[in-house]
Amino acid sequence: MSDVIDRDVKVKLAAWGAWTRNTGSGQGCSSPAQALINCAPVCDSDYKRYARYEAFEHISDEEALEVERAMAKLKRYSARLDIALGHMLEHELEDDNLLICVLMYPVLKRHFRYDESFSHIAREITKALGKKITDVKVKAIMERGAGFIEALLMS
Repeated sequence: MSDVIDRDVKVKLAAWGAWTRNTGSGQGCSSPAQALINCAPVCDSDYKRYARYEAFEHISDEEALEVERAMAKLKRYSARLDIALGHMLEHELEDDNLLICVLMYPVLKRHFRYDESFSHIAREITKALGKKITDVKVKAIMERGAGFIEALLMS
């Protein structure tokens, strides 16, 4: 049962990411035709060799705003723990749970909103922290972050 719910949350997060990329910074409401255009498969590369087409499920504005609110809560949660992470890294302490909790928001945002791969996210976080983070660790962080979002959406 949890695999189905987890998959649903990832589908909703992917749809939210497409929604945020397609709405842009323009103000005003979009037409139903624009909603259909936003659901069309998206090509992520100008080069045919690397092109990958993705189709996202339709997400209503209300559902997208629910996910947006959940992401905002996760951002506040991660920001509060960021100070503790700085102290931990300064004294070279090992606490993977704290590191995972701090990185949940940036990993989810970069993966779903900006459509970055796990290996790219791992390289960027490694540069920023000065501590080796693997793409397997990034995937585990994403799984925990998806669970956090799922819990917020269910409540």
